[in-house]
Amino acid sequence: MSEQQNGADLSRFISENFGANATYVESLLSRFRSDPSLVDESWRTYFAELLDGASVAPSIAAGQSEENARADSPAQSNGDGSAAPVSASSAAQAAAATAPAAASPATAPAPAQPQAIAAPSAAADSTPIRGGALKIVENMEASLSVPTATSNRRIPVKLLDENRRIINKYLQERGRSKVSYTHLIAWAMVRALAEFPQLNDGFEVVEGAPARIRREAVNLGVAIDLAKKDGSRTLLVPNIKSANAMSFSQFLEAYDDVVKRARGGKLQIPDFQGTTVSLTNPGTIGTVASTPRLMAGQGVIIATGAIEYPAEYQAMAPESLSQLGISKAMTISSTYDHRIIQGAESGAFLARVHELLLGEYEFYDRVFADLEISYPPMRWSVDRNPALFGG
Repeated sequence: MSEQQNGADLSRFISENFGANATYVESLLSRFRSDPSLVDESWRTYFAELLDGASVAPSIAAGQSEENARADSPAQSNGDGSAAPVSASSAAQAAAATAPAAASPATAPAPAQPQAIAAPSAAADSTPIRGGALKIVENMEASLSVPTATSNRRIPVKLLDENRRIINKYLQERGRSKVSYTHLIAWAMVRALAEFPQLNDGFEVVEGAPARIRREAVNLGVAIDLAKKDGSRTLLVPNIKSANAMSFSQFLEAYDDVVKRARGGKLQIPDFQGTTVSLTNPGTIGTVASTPRLMAGQGVIIATGAIEYPAEYQAMAPESLSQLGISKAMTISSTYDHRIIQGAESGAFLARVHELLLGEYEFYDRVFADLEISYPPMRWSVDRNPALFGG
């Protein structure tokens, strides 16, 4: 087999096993090839075994037990749209075993072509897509195999904003790091999943039959946008393991830790494995609403839009808006695997997140108590302005 073919097979193997994070793993592999000392020990072990064609068990190399390694076997999909890394030969055997259940993209019938296809003009600038950009193409094409639907909900954030201010004032006085909107929204997601655990399920074909995979642990994938030195950007989706078993303080620490390690290039192989649900926040760049792609293996991905006043009121002074009772709001979307989750379930889940962010079910009370804030949070109430309506 030629070196070019070997490279293509290796690239395909990484794409299949790391899904949305394949670009990151490819960059680590490039570093390893130039100088193994540029990557940490767990990645060195993994890449050495991978390039030697030996059986790869990255979760064991990273210090996990054999039981966890078996849990990340090809029978269990990763949240990033792939099975956990295994040897190339094992992956081939697994693919052969499941071939009757679903046609491989490589053998699927090609779509009908138009009768005449215009050739690119001589003046056209055609650039082949390679490297990280090619991985994105491959991941997006793979995501087309997941039949999805999307629910949207508009949520006022006045109470979220006010309680966040109180929390951060308290934390700042004690030299502790701030809480972001995303921290609180992600925590509301985790709490809502306790009432709607079916959204944490996954879909797989087991022994040729479609199956719902029940998963107790909520491994929350958090999308992290990273800027490269050349000005381009890449997206990593590591996860917080067993987020539903944490207190808010523990969750806050775990969230900040995974973001810090992502920005410092210190993520480990297990950080990408076993994602069950994801949160992405395109609102940080002003996007009002988004319908992200759902990777195979996950039940749902939540996207939050920009936190802002309704467009028709944005020319008004904030003081006037406050007197009118108009607050900032955000759009939150739930894109789900329609084979195992129905629209009513997705909608009810978003309604629960809405209720939590309005302080119901003692959401903020518990956050304040866990952070050892002794006074109560702000409460949601009906806004009445006698100057407008008399009385």
